[in-house]
Amino acid sequence: MAQKTWKDHTGQEIPAQYVPAIDKEREKIVQKFIVKAEKLNEALTVFKDELLNESDAFFKKMMVENKVKADGKGNYSLTSFDKSFKLEVNVQEKIEFDDTIQVAQAKIKEYLNEITEGANHDIIQIVNNAFQTSRGKMDSKRILGLFEYQITHPKWVEAIELIKNSISRNNSKRYVRLWMKDTEGEYRAIELNFSSL
Repeated sequence: MAQKTWKDHTGQEIPAQYVPAIDKEREKIVQKFIVKAEKLNEALTVFKDELLNESDAFFKKMMVENKVKADGKGNYSLTSFDKSFKLEVNVQEKIEFDDTIQVAQAKIKEYLNEITEGANHDIIQIVNNAFQTSRGKMDSKRILGLFEYQITHPKWVEAIELIKNSISRNNSKRYVRLWMKDTEGEYRAIELNFSSL
């Protein structure tokens, strides 16, 4: 009869008799709740797909019946007749930049070097901050904020065009929130995010 073994984190086989009872008990608890969590995750995925399919179809029907053209963003909310329940669907675009952004950054540096004498050092600081990275990623809000400056220098204008061309909006995510009114008439979110419960 083969002796039962346990694999450790390195993949090494440890005979069961050498595995402490507390480790065996801990593994039993972890595995139990991971299995349950996977089932809940699958159920929530099915629930979200069903919710989006039905609510999207209804929203489209409502727009057609009222001869209204959708704005194309995909954001909408639906409420029950008495307004005690509300369903919200929001699309959040994830803006990323391709490697052209580095060319734009170099072009802006050229512009800043050209105007260094007597330049407004605040704008230099703002521009430098815009291109700072956090965990290897640039902050899209800061970079898009550069569009607000009414600078007409050819190198700046060229850099802004390069930034526009570097933008990728392929990654969008849809969020669903469900609400119900509490006893005071205020909407309270029905939390489906496990971490926020």
